[in-house]
Amino acid sequence: MHHVHELPRLSELTTADALWDAVEATAADPELPWFNSAHECVDRWADDPAREAIVFRTEDGGRDVWTYQRLRDASRQLADAFVDAGLERGDRVGGILTKQPETYVTALACWRAGMIYVPMFIGLGTDGLVHRARAGQLRAVVVDAAQRGSWEAAAQQLDHQPTVWSNAARDSGEQREGDIDFWATLEKQIGRFETVHTRVDEPATMMFTSGTTGLPKGCTIPHGALLALRPFVHYVLDLHEDDVHFAGADPGWSYGLYTVGLAVVAMGHRIVIARGSFDPEKWLAVMREEKVTFMAVAPSALRRLVAVASAHGGLPETIRHATCAGEPLDATLHEAWKRLKPDADLRDGYGQTEAGMIVCNLAGGDPIVSGALNASVPGFDMVLLPEDGGDTPLLGPATGVFAMRRPRYQMSNMYWNQPDKWAARWRGDFWITGDVARRDENGRYWFVGREDDLIITSGYNVGPTEVEAVIIADDEVREVAVVAAADEARGSVVRAVIVAEPGADTEALSKRIQERVRVAVGRHAYPRIIDYVDDLPRTETGKVKKAALRQARP
Repeated sequence: MHHVHELPRLSELTTADALWDAVEATAADPELPWFNSAHECVDRWADDPAREAIVFRTEDGGRDVWTYQRLRDASRQLADAFVDAGLERGDRVGGILTKQPETYVTALACWRAGMIYVPMFIGLGTDGLVHRARAGQLRAVVVDAAQRGSWEAAAQQLDHQPTVWSNAARDSGEQREGDIDFWATLEKQIGRFETVHTRVDEPATMMFTSGTTGLPKGCTIPHGALLALRPFVHYVLDLHEDDVHFAGADPGWSYGLYTVGLAVVAMGHRIVIARGSFDPEKWLAVMREEKVTFMAVAPSALRRLVAVASAHGGLPETIRHATCAGEPLDATLHEAWKRLKPDADLRDGYGQTEAGMIVCNLAGGDPIVSGALNASVPGFDMVLLPEDGGDTPLLGPATGVFAMRRPRYQMSNMYWNQPDKWAARWRGDFWITGDVARRDENGRYWFVGREDDLIITSGYNVGPTEVEAVIIADDEVREVAVVAAADEARGSVVRAVIVAEPGADTEALSKRIQERVRVAVGRHAYPRIIDYVDDLPRTETGKVKKAALRQARP
């Protein structure tokens, strides 16, 4: 099962239907009447005992290699153990796990058994864990030893008690009374579990949104999400047979677990994961040692990697390209990257847990312009709709609400137990992203901001992203968020909240920033209020909580 059907080249693309037909042909067994994510990710490659799927690099420099065969066998064993413990198809299994083997074995075992994996990021507080456990009605939870105390605090607030599977016995030598020993129980199984014949639209994962507005919603990700991500892997990552992919995102979120994680593994590519907290020197060392050719990291991490590489010998020679997502890629970072790697693309991408990766800089597509995205990902038809609620797409250069025409495959297919909220995200046949974008005369998209982030001042619409791009270019600015502030005369004015570099002369910096925004964006857009803070408030995924900044000034 090593052959993978090729997708058409960009120049050969015709219709969306033809593209999705080709995507379906890349499945491990296209003729099967069922589709299972575990079978798709690892079984197709597991006949080769030497083929590496994931290489975990430990903080002490160790190397823990997981072949496809090892992942297949361990996930079969754990699926057997789950069923022996009384868990059934459709049950929800939480995972308070991070960049570690237990994450991937648990997810694959759940999928193999027709259960639903519920990732719970290790940075969540008690309220976040309680909400996910209640909303997902968890039957079991797999907990890393370091997070056992966090789960105990959350469990005290629950009416029902999921069974706890812990790696503490192997990790620390201690096991709490009543906990199931994850590894010991797994290893008792023969591992002959027969994969459940799940449907392509059957839930595989419940991934909660980051909750920037209201309580996080449980996005159900079906088994077919792997097909929804295949155009991104092919046309944006553009990995070749001998590529080694560095996956820097945490698998507590869909981008880390799926987009640059198991969706890449499913296509037979080896990924490298650095365990432990982010350390740019260690990450760069791992990339050199593993001869990484492609890396996927968040812009915030990439800034530090580029800064360290600039001061200490550059990026690893083997790096061919990189991609990032989560926030617009500013010109300063893009230019710093190009100084280090003039011949290597830095491909920005835009997506949502609900939709997948849908607008990106395509490999081999139009030239990359920093801050812009050059195309919809093949298979996805992105349009701009009027901000007043119409459902007729705007033509030519325009600014409007970013929307996606209903595709054959989409990353998520409902909000768990909230059908009304899911229905509210659709306007006719279009999925409403909630973001506003501008399309220029060359067809490129420029992110303007969330609908609720737009600033209306003296009758003008100001997109905060455009102002932020000017401010972050100043050498004395480390981070910035631009929001609206109430003003009696103008309704709202532009306010910049800045994390300055140590020792910055903030008075001079403020004057400089105001003048630069006046010149670059316009007099209506310059920040009349500038506040300096030590840190910006962020969600667990690293997104700035602009609602919190709008509510109060320091």
